[in-house]
Amino acid sequence: MFKSISKRAVVVLASFVISVSGLATLQTANAGTGPKCNLNTKVANAECDEIVYGTIHRVGGLDRKTPSTGGYTDSQMAYITQGQLYRFDENLVPRRDLVASKTTSRDGLTVTLRLRQARYSDGTPVRAQDAVVSYQRWVASNASPAYIAKVASIREVDFRTLEIKLKSTYPDIDFALASEFFGLHPYNQVNTPAKAAAYFRNPVSAGPMKVKQFTPGTDTFIAEANPNYWAKPVVKQLKVVFLPDPTSRQLALQQGTVDYVFELPLTAREQTASSTVKVFPHFDPGTFMLAINMDKDQSNPALKDARVRRAISLAVDRAQIMRVAFGGLSKPNCGMQFNVNNPLYVCSLPKNGARDLAAARQLLSQAGYANGFKMTMIYPNRVLWPEANAIIKSNLAEVGIDVTLKPEPDANMNQYLAANQTPWEIMWFGNNAATPILQLSNWFAIGGLWSGFVGKGVATDPGDVELNTLLNDANTITSLKERRKLLTQLEKKAFESSHFIPIGTRYRLSGTKVAPGIAQPPIPGDLWFHIGINPPLPKN
Repeated sequence: MFKSISKRAVVVLASFVISVSGLATLQTANAGTGPKCNLNTKVANAECDEIVYGTIHRVGGLDRKTPSTGGYTDSQMAYITQGQLYRFDENLVPRRDLVASKTTSRDGLTVTLRLRQARYSDGTPVRAQDAVVSYQRWVASNASPAYIAKVASIREVDFRTLEIKLKSTYPDIDFALASEFFGLHPYNQVNTPAKAAAYFRNPVSAGPMKVKQFTPGTDTFIAEANPNYWAKPVVKQLKVVFLPDPTSRQLALQQGTVDYVFELPLTAREQTASSTVKVFPHFDPGTFMLAINMDKDQSNPALKDARVRRAISLAVDRAQIMRVAFGGLSKPNCGMQFNVNNPLYVCSLPKNGARDLAAARQLLSQAGYANGFKMTMIYPNRVLWPEANAIIKSNLAEVGIDVTLKPEPDANMNQYLAANQTPWEIMWFGNNAATPILQLSNWFAIGGLWSGFVGKGVATDPGDVELNTLLNDANTITSLKERRKLLTQLEKKAFESSHFIPIGTRYRLSGTKVAPGIAQPPIPGDLWFHIGINPPLPKN
């Protein structure tokens, strides 16, 4: 049994489970940086003919209300090629985009939005009914329903006026209005499933970019500046190229064939960073986690016992995982929320998340598993994740838990989660959302995205109802102190169940040849993409 594990040992362990795709997909396109498009360029002065973005996914679809195969890349490209009432800026702050003004009633239950006089890329006027139909399609899709759980109704008052009625006050409503699921498109083109399926093969745009080249599932996607957008994008063309292997992405950045990449190996810090290339941890508003399948058909009896799940949480060495597998660039968690730029973060785990093998062994003994048990752990085979899972395997071996690791390509994960077709026991993944309350809602709200994946968030389960009530109350009040108090209660109760086990704040090692704010996902964030514009999004 391992007592400790070094970086070299992690690499050896991970080599048994990581798949290597080689360099055959390395693109030969020339990246488009220049005198007004580099690391020192201010957005106000930027002019980029082309930005080339190397990503781990092919773009598979641009309709955020339907499942797709392109992971976060689909979401990012949809975001910049659709209209948004509010749009996230480069710091993940929701700003008015197609909204000219917002008025909230004294009781906080009616929000009235007055839209800009705007047009789609084909000249079609943007109207309030486009937002009404977008909301209706969002509800029907059941995608991250916690964002709009407080919305009672949305209606068109007139061509450019939208009225939103709320069930209770919603301090974070702007985040919902900026969601990727609230994209605007001409309502009469998407108001039936058949129309939407045809439309999204070549959609028009009320966002900063519009689609130039798109065939679902192919290696290249191209967007170009939308001449009808109310502001001027600083990027004339964004080319997205599929580079599934992290070494390929690193080499492409070094050789100058791409300008921006997500998910680099740790070696890029020493081998790639230079005066013209910045390599940095790109934080997400989310948490690396272990998710345990609570569905009644899950066949491993040990994982059905909350004492066993708590023992797993106590036995993992969060500090070692984040220090060794992730290069110490992101912190281990002492609570369940992301811990970067988060005023609501609370330390809720026993001993502030520090490892406690004695307590873990005691819980396993109480549950009847003093000699341990076997389980299979699935994880998406992304850069740095095999190393993290190898450490967890070693950690749990010290309390007698025999873990079989099962890496899967990203494209296979849907069969375990959304489609629920393939049985699974425990999984490493990452959860994220635009706010800490929405992140926790994904895990613990009734109808939450991840709660559904693991068979929880059920309205007939008293424990789920209690967690949902705490979340709803926290999402209604504005006082940070009172919110933190409620979330502390929630997280302590959630630890008792431990069907989600937080590890550390999620990040990706990224590389760029252009300055912040020109063309990259917001920081923190991965589900959205930001294109610099002049004038910028309004600050009030």
